[in-house]
Amino acid sequence: MPLVNYSSFLVAYRSDPPSSNIFKSSQNSLTHLLESEHKASTSSFDPRSQNGIASSTIDDEDEERAIGEESGTGNGMTAGNASGRQKTCSSSTAKTALLQRTDSSQKLTSGRTNSRKTRLIIAACLFFLLTLLFAVAIVAYLTSPCTSRACVLTASQILSKMDESIAPCEDFYHFACGNWIKSSVNLNYDMWNALYETSIGAHNTLVDAILKVIKNESRIQLNKGEMAAVELFKQCTDMEKLSSIGLSTWLQFADDLGGWLQELIRSPNNRRGSSIRLPPHLLEDSILKSFKYSVFPLFWAGVEELPIARILQVIGQEMASLLSIDSNNTRIKQHIAEMIEFEYKITLSGSTFYAGEQRERYEIVTLGELQAIAPAIDWHYFLSALVGIDLPVNEQIALKSHEHIALKTGREWLVKLSDILKEYSSTQRGLSIIRNYIKWKLLFFHLAYVKPRCAEGDLWTVLKMYSGPAHLRKEFCILRASGIFPISLPSILRKVDGIEKSDKNREYVLKMASNIKQEYAKRLSESEVLDNKTSVVVFDKIQNLNILASYPEKINDENEMLKESERISTELFWSMVKGAGEVYKEKLARLRKPVDQGDWVDSRPALSLTPIHNYERNLIQIPFDVVRAPYMDAENFLDFMNYATLGTTISHELTHAYDRQGKLHGPTGNLGKYWSKFSMRKVEEKEKCLLKQYEELIGKKEDAEKSLYENIADLEGLTVSYRAWNKLHSSSWQKIVGLEKYSTGQLFFVAYAQGWCAHRTTKSREVHSPEDIRVLGALQNSKAFAETFGCPSNTKMNPIKKCSLW
Repeated sequence: MPLVNYSSFLVAYRSDPPSSNIFKSSQNSLTHLLESEHKASTSSFDPRSQNGIASSTIDDEDEERAIGEESGTGNGMTAGNASGRQKTCSSSTAKTALLQRTDSSQKLTSGRTNSRKTRLIIAACLFFLLTLLFAVAIVAYLTSPCTSRACVLTASQILSKMDESIAPCEDFYHFACGNWIKSSVNLNYDMWNALYETSIGAHNTLVDAILKVIKNESRIQLNKGEMAAVELFKQCTDMEKLSSIGLSTWLQFADDLGGWLQELIRSPNNRRGSSIRLPPHLLEDSILKSFKYSVFPLFWAGVEELPIARILQVIGQEMASLLSIDSNNTRIKQHIAEMIEFEYKITLSGSTFYAGEQRERYEIVTLGELQAIAPAIDWHYFLSALVGIDLPVNEQIALKSHEHIALKTGREWLVKLSDILKEYSSTQRGLSIIRNYIKWKLLFFHLAYVKPRCAEGDLWTVLKMYSGPAHLRKEFCILRASGIFPISLPSILRKVDGIEKSDKNREYVLKMASNIKQEYAKRLSESEVLDNKTSVVVFDKIQNLNILASYPEKINDENEMLKESERISTELFWSMVKGAGEVYKEKLARLRKPVDQGDWVDSRPALSLTPIHNYERNLIQIPFDVVRAPYMDAENFLDFMNYATLGTTISHELTHAYDRQGKLHGPTGNLGKYWSKFSMRKVEEKEKCLLKQYEELIGKKEDAEKSLYENIADLEGLTVSYRAWNKLHSSSWQKIVGLEKYSTGQLFFVAYAQGWCAHRTTKSREVHSPEDIRVLGALQNSKAFAETFGCPSNTKMNPIKKCSLW
């Protein structure tokens, strides 16, 4: 009987986890049994053996001998020989005996055959039973809920926010976030959602660790850089010491600047129109001095967009009083008013309230051409002193106009700025107004680092807008310290969290980002809006896009932190002023040098609350205070949750590489015209579809226009991240404890929505839509969502008309 080949069937189930040990043992037993049957069927019968039963067939030689004897021709026998007859008789006897043995052998062989069939039937039945047992184990595995630590923690996160009394296909946002909205309270912040909860939680953890170090209760070993960061935080939060210092340090700083308003007071009769011979580079040196302290007047003006514009006069007079200047003096009031007028003119030259199309504009010129465009400043002197190199006249300079400035290019704004500076700097009085305006900005900005015992009036009210209220002082200090110690401060948090855990989260995020980049590239390849010319740039850009996750690689280099330790001074004021200056010098040192894609110097610190897209460097930055629970956790959350939250955020930021401003930056971040007219027109058609849809959702066309590119990034972020996750886990069907009624695909969308459960003021939204609109708009355009939840067609969560970018 031929053997059945079960090898392919065995291999197909060999690696399945639910009953691999059971199946392995049964497989070994079955194989042993079949091998035994095979040996039995092929063994031979030998009548000369001791037992007479060693084979199921007669030996060929014995058979020939028996036949020969019977015919009288074997072994020289003849028919007429007596002895031959005797031998024939003997041969007949032998034949009879042989036939008897043969008959016995045949009976034994028949018995053996029946026994072999029985064993094969038993083996087949056993195999069937084991296969059935294996199938039952598989079904039990797929239907029983997962109770691992990651499953339990993930389920706990999701269930605590859901309101299952709401139908998901009618209002998915409140279905996912209902209980969170009812139970969550936010009294301290303009915005509160999972992202900010995660960041603020990280900062609180860091604060607790620093306080233990200050109290000598910590067992964590810190290096000099980390201890300097602790010292800065201590200086920033020691309100009693700050009060005892009062304004003394700030007044010393004012003296170092040469005082404020002193020139105007000493030359009251010199009118703006009076010409006088002035020292060379007085204007340039004043600007350079402000840059040294990380303050940038003239090139950063925005008085119109500040709600404090109408009280600037009062603020100026109160600051004069701090410097023991008679603020009620008519001349002083006039001088302050002239400085406000000067700032107003600068701001008006590139009004931030331009109602038309807003986008970043650029122009590349040489240093010599820049001098001709804006002759009021000696650009060779100014820029050479700034970077510490004698620049050639053919040095290329990028003139950029911010997206909120109305003028077409930076050239137009510089022409207007130069005209204003030329008007003022032509006289001693006018130049003094400029110089004192610059000092005003310096003194006002750094007032945030002093705390006099009596801090009343409009001046201190406005300063609270920058330094924050008293109950958020620790948060203010953490954020300021992260700018001065961008490596040392996050290094402390890394040690508190555990270096291994922190590095594991970081590697997980980098791998997830890589998967999302691959899936985004695939989505672009499927797009019909990109022609060949644009496709080349678009694909080059996504291939060159860099991801900065958690913290810089330099966090492992204690020498880098040793350098940072030199930024600390004995008082908060000087620590902040000089520290900020050192950070700015480090950035300047990178000019005209190749860009290190892994360097965080030109980006935000590792503790900066939110992920960003950097257009100039073509990178996405995911800060350390976001790469953690409850927003994501490589070890304790399931993949679908991590992809639904941080994954969609990464994909959201990636989409900004192709928004209105992103189209102007190429694969290396350089400005240029990269998109063809065909692709631009096709994309604009797609944008119109989304603009109309969000206008209906929001109710205001103006708000829909302002938030358009954020809404597009939300939609594409969701689409691509879901595809990336689904590609990795398309065969995952196991249920999660407590959430057995939902598939993992459905839970992906629940987790996505819960990432936007929020309490937020209207003011804090800026260019973003309200959170419920962000969720509903993205899901309404998602075919995968509608299919996963089975929402009926032409309903709120599954409209017939769907929009997309690509």
